[in-house]
Amino acid sequence: MEINRVFLYVPNLIGYGRLLLYLASFISHSLGSWQLCISFYAIAFILDEFDGRAARAYNQSSNFGAALDMTADRAATAGLCLILAQLYPNYLLAFILAIALDITSHYYLIYATGMLGKASHKDSTEWSNSSLLKLYYGNKSFMDLLILGNELFYLLLYLSFYSVGSNFTLTIWKLSLWQWLILVCLPIYLLKQITNVLQLQNAAQEIARIDLIESSRNKSDE
Repeated sequence: MEINRVFLYVPNLIGYGRLLLYLASFISHSLGSWQLCISFYAIAFILDEFDGRAARAYNQSSNFGAALDMTADRAATAGLCLILAQLYPNYLLAFILAIALDITSHYYLIYATGMLGKASHKDSTEWSNSSLLKLYYGNKSFMDLLILGNELFYLLLYLSFYSVGSNFTLTIWKLSLWQWLILVCLPIYLLKQITNVLQLQNAAQEIARIDLIESSRNKSDE
């Protein structure tokens, strides 16, 4: 049976590589090698910038590639949060909520995008009533900043655990370099979580609005 050539698009090959690198990262952590874990994860995260460029360069954008990219991102974030929940058990609930918010907000956004017949979830700038979301999806530099800050926050927490342990000193001038960087990334991380909340809220409202329209249309047809 002939393989669908979409599966072999260059950006999709990069996507498969990212998934394998994330898997290698989590396996490395389970085997006790935090250096390999963070190295594989960082490489996979950096490659996320190149699949989009490859799609444009080779004219190989695809719905499959968009789904693959979204899946890799959500799986990676969830996996890293699970590891951090193991390292910082006092913050287990916070990491569970972060995973739930990340997955549900993106799922609702994709669902709403499909119902509206849009080509990409980034087209939400056309129907979102949130200025922050319009800025997030309409300005690539702003989006990249929030995504980078979000990932760096998690990775720095991971590095900090193996450099100074799980506790922050109350004396601020005694913070380690990693802990200082965590504090720098914290506002960006929190802003990213706010965009996720708004994303979930706006998508849910849009889906419900479409449901209401369809319900009214069905009643008028009776």
